[in-house]
Amino acid sequence: MVVEAFEKQGIESATRPVAIAISAINARCLDAELISFSDGCRVYLDPEAMAVALSVDRPSIVFRNMEKFDPDELIRAEIISAGGRAASINRRNMVAPTAAECLKVIQSTDMVRAGQPYRVIYAYSKEGLTRACVVYAEWHAALVVLLEDFIEGHEERFEARSAREAADLVAFFRLLAEEIASDDRFALTRGLRKKGLLVEAVWGDRIPSDPQQRVTRLTPGEELQDWNFVHVVRQANDIVDQRQMLG
Repeated sequence: MVVEAFEKQGIESATRPVAIAISAINARCLDAELISFSDGCRVYLDPEAMAVALSVDRPSIVFRNMEKFDPDELIRAEIISAGGRAASINRRNMVAPTAAECLKVIQSTDMVRAGQPYRVIYAYSKEGLTRACVVYAEWHAALVVLLEDFIEGHEERFEARSAREAADLVAFFRLLAEEIASDDRFALTRGLRKKGLLVEAVWGDRIPSDPQQRVTRLTPGEELQDWNFVHVVRQANDIVDQRQMLG
């Protein structure tokens, strides 16, 4: 299990014992890309224990890997880890918030850390055993928890927001349908097809397209049209019929 050291002073302070030990034994410290620790034996040490191991083993080379903070990459990784799809990262969906929504959660004090190291790994091998020291910055760990909590609460927020938007849309369509039904041009027009043409010409730009891109027919045999448009025309026509029935 990786030993995580979180230091308020920063990642440089947390790894200082290791850096001092490397200097004391005159070992070369080489920056390297970490590929895998999957093969062979390994042990993970905290900075103080790593410093002791270095002083005893006195390796000639110590490898160091530094990961720098990239807000976009972190958000992408957290969204996908939570079950989101890469293709939907920038589109509103029920599974996970968008990347833009996640960016708004990150404080400006964290955003300015972009490009700064958030994780450092020191490693060397001796007698078939890899010694590794993994240190994470405290601010990065707190940021990960913040994003995880935000993403976890997305579905509930999404459903509540969708319900509000649906209610607002129903109310808007009702008012618009009443306005259309009160217009003599619509009330005196015969046939849903002609009424649809009138609504499209006069009120069409006020009817939002269905976000799910659903389509239906205003009357049998007609071309497919936007679901919301057809709904408003039919609702206005029903209001006219009801008014005529009531005299």
